[in-house]
Amino acid sequence: MKVNRRSFIQTAFAAGAYSCFAGRRTFKSGDKVRLACVGIGQQAWGDIRSFAGTKLVEIAALCDTDLEGKQCVAALKRYPNVPRFTDFRKMLDAMEGKIDAVAVMTPDFSHFPALMAAMKRGLPVFSEKPLAHTFEECELLMQAAAKYGVATQMGNQGHSGVNYWQFKHYVESGVIDISQLKHLTAHMNNPRRWHKWNGKVSAFPTGEKMPKGIDWDTWLGTATYHEYSKDYVQGEWRSWYDFGNGALGDWGAHTMDTMHRFFDLGLPTEVSIRDVKGWNPFVFPMQDTLTFKFAAKGKRPAIELDWYEGTGNKPTLPKGYRPQGWNPDIPAAKGSTAADAVKRLVPGKFFEMKDGTVWQGASHGSPILMCDTDGKVPKYPKPGSNHYKNFLLAVMGKEQTRSPFSVTGPLSEVFCLGCIAQRLNRGFKFDPATKQIVGDDEANALLKGSKGTPRKGWEEFYRV
Repeated sequence: MKVNRRSFIQTAFAAGAYSCFAGRRTFKSGDKVRLACVGIGQQAWGDIRSFAGTKLVEIAALCDTDLEGKQCVAALKRYPNVPRFTDFRKMLDAMEGKIDAVAVMTPDFSHFPALMAAMKRGLPVFSEKPLAHTFEECELLMQAAAKYGVATQMGNQGHSGVNYWQFKHYVESGVIDISQLKHLTAHMNNPRRWHKWNGKVSAFPTGEKMPKGIDWDTWLGTATYHEYSKDYVQGEWRSWYDFGNGALGDWGAHTMDTMHRFFDLGLPTEVSIRDVKGWNPFVFPMQDTLTFKFAAKGKRPAIELDWYEGTGNKPTLPKGYRPQGWNPDIPAAKGSTAADAVKRLVPGKFFEMKDGTVWQGASHGSPILMCDTDGKVPKYPKPGSNHYKNFLLAVMGKEQTRSPFSVTGPLSEVFCLGCIAQRLNRGFKFDPATKQIVGDDEANALLKGSKGTPRKGWEEFYRV
């Protein structure tokens, strides 16, 4: 008996039993990875160009919910003959057997369904950071990655750069003795490229006439329903609790990643918040300081990590701190220039040791330095393939990804917990064993996201 293919897929998908129909392609010398791109404007366009620059990829499909938007023009012009879609579900159906991997480069809240759909089809996935919008979604993505055995990579590019190789070597070789750690600090104090309200929001925006060509239902995806507004799109989604993960989700993956991984922080036992300015129940505050407490593990003692955000909320710098400039592949905030970057505190981190030594580092791929020295540091292995090439080589079976979901899932969960504290303007205790917030039902409910998430018709993505 013949069975309608799409009906079969939907039934199997809903049951969590869908596996790859086409299987994995065996790559021969000269073969390129056929990459489907979900999201093609703004940051996504930068990612696409970075993938193309590896010379290992063929852009095989373009998908964006706003193909007629000006932000998509560059990609569509460069790849005029590549199949294009507004719905990633239709793209995955149409491109079965014609793609080898999927890159999801959309707003924070919409990573999850596209990643889950691709993995259930046996496709390796690259996700922009943060991994997902909610703690529960991070959990499910890690489970799916383990179940379907596909290569995964989160797009915190510095996790393939100098900073990564230094941290890894210094901790493993004992140059940095984790038993002597005293305190950790991460910070993002430059002006934001989004969030125009300065915390002054009293309601969600009034619905507006939708621009021609936008697929608003697919743009919303699993998120709670909102009528279209220009104040939700083109980067402003990051401002709203319902859609973004704020400055922490934007920059935490570039500043906390190596500390979280190589100091084996895991999940916190407590999150607290202070020095808050511009708080309201709709958009992220303009300033706050979060403190994450982590229990002792192995040789590492119990430790706290402070996160500072806001232009006027800079941490006290340690003696001998060395000003650093912008990493060349991170755009400076509006009004900033490369020349004045060194005069200010660019996003980064520093950590103190019990003997008084302090190490520092800027965000992304910048090197880490010991404060109060001439800048010379112990030798470390030369960086290998960049982040994009690393993912493509992993798809080909030639490398292991450096930022897989098993590593970036817990890191992103730390961000999600911080976002809950920012949203409620209060701290809470967290049980890493049960993965539940203790004694705070309102906060605990937000592990699953805003009320009304997932939206009706999108529940299937929450089944592994």
